[in-house]
Amino acid sequence: MARTTSAATPSAKGLAASRLWGWLPALLVAQLGLALWAALRAQPDVGGSSTLVALAVGNQLLFLLRALPLLLLLGWPLASLPGRRAALLAVGALWALFLLLQAGLEQYYLAARVPLGADLFGYGLAEIRTTVGGTGAGIGMFGWAGLLLPLLLLWAALVWRSRQPARTPAGLFAGVLFAGLAAWLLPLAPGTRGLDSEDARAAATSKGAYFVADSLRWWRATSAVPATAVAASIAAAASAVEPVTDPAWPFLHPETTPDALGPYFGPTRDGRPPNLVVIVVEGLGRSFSGPDAPLGSFTPFLDELAGRSLYFDNFLANQGRTFGVLPSLFGSLPLAEQGFAALGPNMPAHAGLFNVLHRQGYRSAFYNGTDSDFDNERGYLQLQGVDDIVDLRNFGPGYQRNPFSDWGYPDRELVSRVLADSAQLRPPFVLGVQTISMHTSYSFPGQAAYKARIEPRLQALGVPEARRAPYRAQADIYSAILYTDDQLRRYFASVSKAPWYADTIFVVTGDHRLAEIPQDTHIERYHVPLLIHSPLLRRPARVRAVSSHLDVTPSLLALLSHTYGLQRPAQATWTGRGLDMGGEFRSRQEIALKQTKTSAPDFVSGRWFLHDGRLFELQDGIRASEVDDAGLRAQVTARLQAYQTANATFVGKLALSPEGAMPALVAYREAPAAVVQPVAAVVALPAGLGLDAVRLENDGNGVRVAATFVNGDAHDSRVFAPLAVLAAEDGRELGEGYGSAIRLQPHERREVMLAVPAKLGAGHYYVSVLPSDPDTGKPLGRGRYRLPLDIAGNAP
Repeated sequence: MARTTSAATPSAKGLAASRLWGWLPALLVAQLGLALWAALRAQPDVGGSSTLVALAVGNQLLFLLRALPLLLLLGWPLASLPGRRAALLAVGALWALFLLLQAGLEQYYLAARVPLGADLFGYGLAEIRTTVGGTGAGIGMFGWAGLLLPLLLLWAALVWRSRQPARTPAGLFAGVLFAGLAAWLLPLAPGTRGLDSEDARAAATSKGAYFVADSLRWWRATSAVPATAVAASIAAAASAVEPVTDPAWPFLHPETTPDALGPYFGPTRDGRPPNLVVIVVEGLGRSFSGPDAPLGSFTPFLDELAGRSLYFDNFLANQGRTFGVLPSLFGSLPLAEQGFAALGPNMPAHAGLFNVLHRQGYRSAFYNGTDSDFDNERGYLQLQGVDDIVDLRNFGPGYQRNPFSDWGYPDRELVSRVLADSAQLRPPFVLGVQTISMHTSYSFPGQAAYKARIEPRLQALGVPEARRAPYRAQADIYSAILYTDDQLRRYFASVSKAPWYADTIFVVTGDHRLAEIPQDTHIERYHVPLLIHSPLLRRPARVRAVSSHLDVTPSLLALLSHTYGLQRPAQATWTGRGLDMGGEFRSRQEIALKQTKTSAPDFVSGRWFLHDGRLFELQDGIRASEVDDAGLRAQVTARLQAYQTANATFVGKLALSPEGAMPALVAYREAPAAVVQPVAAVVALPAGLGLDAVRLENDGNGVRVAATFVNGDAHDSRVFAPLAVLAAEDGRELGEGYGSAIRLQPHERREVMLAVPAKLGAGHYYVSVLPSDPDTGKPLGRGRYRLPLDIAGNAP
């Protein structure tokens, strides 16, 4: 009897192993079907190619390999069930769940154009229901195909494989376990780095692998950054414009933000301070709004208004979703862990635009077409002391909710609601208005009329017929942009007749750039316009220097205190230096950015942008080219870590100042003469050999490149050959141009002319320029990679 039991045990193990091995091809076939469906669905929207499809499928299969150790361990007891049919159904159900979870993640990406990661854990159930409800009326025929096709393939293949002889090679599970675990040592999405845009890279990444990796990153993260020197944490308090007086409070500093706006503004009619209206437009991105918008502007009214305003071309939101816009824009506050407002009742008292003006006689109101409980906006506004919050709860009778979305009232109804109160406004007042219609599902009453305006708009923009397909495919989005722009036109047309209009300053910006329209680089998610309009303006201006939402409130209060006689805080916790009004492109700020509540922060330090461990150099238009320089990357990473230390100090105390209360208000004062640079000094041009500037020109016979190389060392550089590489939009190399080998003296700059012969038609190209080894062609220093070169249809 003992011998029988002993023999049965290995037999049971062998039976489970042989079943799993025999059925495994069914899972492989189903995963392949899911991969092909997801890749082909995403390809048209990102201008994909066969290379993108191949990478997407390969990364989906790689995720299956990574998941196999867990799937086999979970499937082992199920495959050991006595009945073959019961075992088959149990294992099939486990694998079907695995496929459905992946299909759901792919569906989310196709709707939001952002992979779902740890940001799922930053929202409550009510917020998730609102978000899902806001995506529209269902997933459609192709969406159901993505859910059902893998399941049909799985069960069909399981039935077929269950009838085949079962054999188990020796060492199967050990080999699969080793290969699956080793696969996690590979990059998250191998091969995608060479794709031409942020969206193409996201499309080719397994959404299951991204969700797992990002969730693990978030779970491993702690609320505190590893301690560094106190001096480093003070130096990185990303923003203090005077020396910090107490290292325990890294964001607290005397308030001396200069009045950069004052020279542009004249006096009010009666000498009283002006009113303020701040309009936050959902999803308003610079790539499709404003002068010279890369995709063409679909906001004709805002474009016209920009010509009569202060218009900021290179302006950044500090968040990739709405969760952080109110604390950034109205309080210039640090990020905390998941955004300042996510602290809920633990949000500390602080100076902000609403409460500083409220203490000086301003009446305040905030209008929102949706529920202000989302992202705890209501809690933040109440902390700021806003008098009236009008939103989904108390919108009032006579207004039509959006029947196509769970978000609430469309922008036409929102503007009507704001205008209904306009006649009763008594100066001075400060209003906030937050729109919603440029959000999924991009559906609203009367949409057909706005869809009909897309073709005439494309014609007016001069978009050639061959490049109109992406606009037509996203007609819902572009029609929503036109619709919201029209509602802003209606608002300004109406209030221009109000008696208080002549003494009012209007600020218009986006909370972030919507993600569904494809983007080339990650920083585009933060690139939004800022427009300051007022009858009080002495002259309009176009500002090209880089600033962010963090700079708005410090500059508005500096204007109101210096030019119009109000008071501002004696000490402040602003994490912005104030608006930079430079007319030429420059970047002198340190700016912390966060795409989602749970994502790792991004960081701008002067002209350098750090994302996911990769370093980019900013150029006019918030274009970003990757820089391959480990030393410089380490410097900027240290700046980010120092900011995180300061942020962690704040989170640990849940207080911004030792008093824990609103600071005293004082009259405007200039910064002390000794203070020339802010504490948060930006990273300067680093040592070593690199590229400092590039100009590109298509002359009909190819690309001419004017490249300025620089040696930042105190000794001669290595001998290098200037190199320019021309690539097509899909990444294919089209040609190269070399210069003669040269050596730069200490701190020398030298411009070199390069020519890349090529006959180029209309289209989108990229040029990489770098110092290279004269023998091997490998990089020897900092280069600029994938610089965009657009050639119009009438190019020579």
